[in-house]
Amino acid sequence: MAKTLLYDYQYMSSSKVGNFGFKQSELAGLGRKLKQINLRLEKKADNPDLSFRKLPYDLAGADIIQKLVKKLQPKFETLVVVGIGGSDLGAKALVRALASNQQKVYFSGDTTDPQAFKSLLAKIDFKKTLFNIVSKSGNTLETLSSFIFWRDQVIKKVGYKNHSQHFIVTTNIQGGKLMNLAIKEGYAILAHYSGGGRYSVLSVNGLFPAAWLGLDIKMLLKGAQVMDKLAKENSWQKNPSFIYAALHYLGYKKRGQHIAVLMPYLEALNSFAFWYRQLLAESLGKKYDLNGKLVSVGMTPIASAGPKDQHSQLQLYNEGANDKIFTFVTAAKSPVDFKLPLYKDSGLGFLAGKSLGQILNIEQQAVAWSLMKNNRTNGTLVLPELNEYCLGQLFQFFELATVYLGELLGINVFDQPGVEDSKKQMMKMLK
Repeated sequence: MAKTLLYDYQYMSSSKVGNFGFKQSELAGLGRKLKQINLRLEKKADNPDLSFRKLPYDLAGADIIQKLVKKLQPKFETLVVVGIGGSDLGAKALVRALASNQQKVYFSGDTTDPQAFKSLLAKIDFKKTLFNIVSKSGNTLETLSSFIFWRDQVIKKVGYKNHSQHFIVTTNIQGGKLMNLAIKEGYAILAHYSGGGRYSVLSVNGLFPAAWLGLDIKMLLKGAQVMDKLAKENSWQKNPSFIYAALHYLGYKKRGQHIAVLMPYLEALNSFAFWYRQLLAESLGKKYDLNGKLVSVGMTPIASAGPKDQHSQLQLYNEGANDKIFTFVTAAKSPVDFKLPLYKDSGLGFLAGKSLGQILNIEQQAVAWSLMKNNRTNGTLVLPELNEYCLGQLFQFFELATVYLGELLGINVFDQPGVEDSKKQMMKMLK
């Protein structure tokens, strides 16, 4: 269990991709800043924004969540998570990466499209369904709209007197519309952790749905601990999150690589790529730096998927504008694999005896090589295997790398002022 993820970045060096790659002296130069950056982060350790770094060590909190799930599951078969953005993307990524029985957890609240509600209406038995309403502010329009709809449906099925048993609210306990409603209706309340939603996957936001499906949430946290401890290393060679951040910073600032493509070659991690997309976009897309200077920075994240996007986007990736950095995610070991038999007289003998997992890895390696051949910088994150321990590492790796990138760019990765204007306008139009 001591194995950690590997970040292979050989195809990002200038010796492989020419002027579009980094020079060792550049990386070492940024590496010399690591100690100062870590000291700055250490001084901010009590800042609620950085509280995501404490989450992996809260094993007692994981115990409480597991006991709560054990208490609730005799009454309910299905969980519906109602949230949007940071309130549900992490949970989706977790559930869809590891759970074998995903039909026990559904998601609602990321759209007010009536068709989505109609589809879920046909799937659930309201008498055996628990709704987890998640919004840090307690004022999120899509979440509140969904909550009102589902509350009405539950009351119609079980009656007003019994409906409160079907709701658990995760929100800021200091206030907000959702908190006020929860108190009024007598709903169970889970305190939203103090940090921002996009850094909340290892809090109750992600752990409650994961525990509902029987995942080992303590092992998830222990994996995240490994990455957090590595991030405290002031030697950049031992700090994979910093290496990732430094390489993307160099590409962004010096070589016009303003697009970051994440391309998992594991079907189970396709939802993870969408979690990553929000993390990077909301954290790095900023108008002003920490000194109030107009900078308008930010890498544009793309959620891609291998191998299917070899047949939809690879032409652009290989021969379009060289403004992208690519990151693949693979696993050294698959929990299941299948060998192909010999298909006689078919001309397909080269596939005989190969496993599907082998073919998948060869596809990824060939794509990485072709990008390198066309001077496209790309790195590969290799998980020892896809399980709770390794997934915990992956979540913490990207959260830490994003914070490091923000430090190098001199911006605040925890606010999101660019989201607020549309929210205010929506409320104005509704009123």
